[in-house]
Amino acid sequence: MKHFLRLLIIVLLVVSCKDKSAENTDNLFKFKEYISYNTSGRQSIVKPIRIGLAKSLEQYELNQEIDANLISIKPKANGKLIVENSNTLVFQPSEKLKPDTEYAITVKLDKLYNDIPKDFKEYTFSFKTITPDFKLNLGNLQSYSKKWQYLSASILASDILEVEDVKKLVEASQKGNNKLKIDWEGVENDAKYFSFKIDSIQRKDQSSQVNIKWNGKAVDSKTKGENSFEIPGRDNFSIVNVQTERGANPVVSINFSDPLKTNQNFNGLVAIQNTQNLRFEVDGNVLNVYPQSNVVGNVRMEVFNGITSVDGYKLKRAFSELVSFEQLKPEVRVVSKGVILPTENNTPFYFEAVNLKAVDVRIIKIYEDNMLQFLQDNNLGNTNQYDLKRVGRRIAKTRINLVKDVANNSGTWKAYGLDLSEHFQAEPGAIYQVDISFGPNDIIYDCNVVSETASNSEDDYYDDDYYYYEEDYSNSEDFSDAGEDAKEEAYWDNRLYRWRNYSYNWQQRDNPCHPAYFNEDRVVNVNILGSNLGMTVKKGNNNSYRFIVTNINTARPEASAKITLYNYQQQPIATVNSDVDGFAIYDGKKDAYFAVAQKNKSYSYVKLGDGNALTLSNFNISGQELQKGLKGFLYTERGVHRPGDSIHLTFALDDTANPLPSNHPVVLEVFDARGKLTQRDARSKSKNGFIHFPIKTEAEAETGNWRAEVKVGGASFSKTLKVETIKPNRLKINLDFDDDILNTTEAIKGTVEAKWLHGAPARNLKVTMEANIRENATAFKDLDGYNFSDPTRSFNNVTLPVLDSQLNADGTLNFTKELNLGKSAPGMLQASFLTKVFEGGGDFSIDVFTKNMAPYSHFIGLKSPEPKRYGSFYTDENVNFGLKSVDAKGNTAGSRTLQVKVYK
Repeated sequence: MKHFLRLLIIVLLVVSCKDKSAENTDNLFKFKEYISYNTSGRQSIVKPIRIGLAKSLEQYELNQEIDANLISIKPKANGKLIVENSNTLVFQPSEKLKPDTEYAITVKLDKLYNDIPKDFKEYTFSFKTITPDFKLNLGNLQSYSKKWQYLSASILASDILEVEDVKKLVEASQKGNNKLKIDWEGVENDAKYFSFKIDSIQRKDQSSQVNIKWNGKAVDSKTKGENSFEIPGRDNFSIVNVQTERGANPVVSINFSDPLKTNQNFNGLVAIQNTQNLRFEVDGNVLNVYPQSNVVGNVRMEVFNGITSVDGYKLKRAFSELVSFEQLKPEVRVVSKGVILPTENNTPFYFEAVNLKAVDVRIIKIYEDNMLQFLQDNNLGNTNQYDLKRVGRRIAKTRINLVKDVANNSGTWKAYGLDLSEHFQAEPGAIYQVDISFGPNDIIYDCNVVSETASNSEDDYYDDDYYYYEEDYSNSEDFSDAGEDAKEEAYWDNRLYRWRNYSYNWQQRDNPCHPAYFNEDRVVNVNILGSNLGMTVKKGNNNSYRFIVTNINTARPEASAKITLYNYQQQPIATVNSDVDGFAIYDGKKDAYFAVAQKNKSYSYVKLGDGNALTLSNFNISGQELQKGLKGFLYTERGVHRPGDSIHLTFALDDTANPLPSNHPVVLEVFDARGKLTQRDARSKSKNGFIHFPIKTEAEAETGNWRAEVKVGGASFSKTLKVETIKPNRLKINLDFDDDILNTTEAIKGTVEAKWLHGAPARNLKVTMEANIRENATAFKDLDGYNFSDPTRSFNNVTLPVLDSQLNADGTLNFTKELNLGKSAPGMLQASFLTKVFEGGGDFSIDVFTKNMAPYSHFIGLKSPEPKRYGSFYTDENVNFGLKSVDAKGNTAGSRTLQVKVYK
């Protein structure tokens, strides 16, 4: 009997577990009337969970946080549920999700909508977080000195990893030194990419080995391995490693055991088969060699004995070895920039491809009637295909053959043109998305040549990370045997959730010989709007909008263009027309979200919501805003007053935009340096707008910054008044330098001159000078928007002695001074020269002169483009940064080699 009861309990437990895990998470098609898309496939542990709704949520505001209990998540995850827009819910976890975990999310539709049928009250879907994985890449060996070296390295992870866990992944040792120090300098935040140094490597008399081991146990990864790196003996100047990189500019990096002498001529000392006119660049222990011609496959490289180290050692053995230049991976990229394409007889579209013999091109039309619905969630250039079928449909498909003779394929990027007018007739106001894709049968790539991304084991094809995004077939329709065209057509008919199949394997994602290479990242999308109209909109502070409409073909103003403004719900609220200068003004009380300009068959769309305006940081907008339609200005007869003086304050009023009655009161309040009210006076508005307020101070009055505040018509204007006890200078001091901007890379030269106030020279008087040097945020005023400061450096204020001498008989002194400021300055500095000239009795006169000071002979400025929402840039589109090279005076300095690095 006991055995029977045990068996019954086990059966009940199995049935119970089965029931709990039997939730249907593959039912999107069934819920297509309510759900349009959701997070699926593999998901980063830091990304939010997104739910696209087919029906709008009219009861909530934009970006409103709602009750997180409207969805349930298994395993449990805490966070915020936000209505991003009327059709999108976003769950932002408060902590990272668990890696390599399948999450099931249930949306309680009956809490969001009324009258939900019984079978549709809850919608459940699932996704899986990315499995932790990483790659360790060894860089170059560099030298601190003859005895000590370090080895650069990096880790690239499949998903965000915590810093403290990453630091447990790698260890290194050198025989005799036990463990080596791993320097994670600069690694502070959780990320996918981490750079580090294997530090304190000892250069011994004889060659030794550095052993590097890595183990992913700390991040729950199965990846582990070890490698060794040979460290040549102290007097053995030799080559330790050679690496090649193929790209737009192929390069061979030759890593030597010692730093190279930089000013030697490498021509003839390095040779690469079938190449000429090599270009060389020395980076410590590394010689980078750039072939000027295209190099593919295995070629012989020779390095001869004449190469010299910084210590004068010659290379002992000539180097001759085959090096491999990896083929460029098959890829497509767009040449055409922007969205608006002027309408002509033909509509050219340009793209580039490499190592592809054919591509598939699809044209997706976003209908003119659906444009505002599309722009609710997207900008004109957004190519996100989530829920695209709600507003568009594929209207054309073609296959383009790129390479006829595969055997003679050059393996380099080539440009191709496509006349879109041959494939569809553009309709006014519609946007067309061009989709370019390719598959395994379209590539020209020798998979017999093992690339650095190829797997060493067939197990990678079948491990847990080889994950397919399965298509969502309905119960009534089976598309498993349908062709690609039938599946795609069913997708646009909303009978299928996804028609493209992708596989996932992080280790193989960059291997063209593996199915995981052909993922969503290989598909290129670009939006095109055929139009001759360009429109610029400026919004004022009082909901006024100013429009400028231009003809793109002629660059002339476009008159009689009809401009319609819409609110967020896509309802028209006003219409204006452009004048002969292309200008139009809407001055109303309602906020607009869209503006659509139309003339003949040309349209122009602009989103007016917050976050779409140009950032003001790129423009000079100095000035003051009107207060209640009033302008006011306060001034005094001089800058500084002594206690006991009368301060003559004048207030100038301009009320043109908001006329005030002639007897309207103007009130003055005066506060002393401690904030105590010392005077209050009221006067009537004068006819000419000028009002004089005399302010009396006592001889014993507090010295410091006083404040005068004038109030009129609901507006207030203030001015700081300086009340100080001053001992006047009896000498006039003048300081003059040879250059407007002082350059500390060379000695600064200047002249100091002093005269008595009656004009006689200050003969033979003692003069001292010191310079207070600090950072200067504004390097060159004529280059607004460019940042010339290095954010990784800082400079502490410093005071340096400049002069302690005596003026000559003419009251002048020429001086030359070298100021050693080191190389830590982030950019332009500012120096305040405090100069004192002493009278015979010991009293002195003082003056301060300010100059910009350049610690470098040249500067590089970086101009950042306008950021997107939350100050971010999008990784799926080109981001253009401006660079400016100038000399210390701000003059353009060309023909300079710049090094640009992007840190992740």
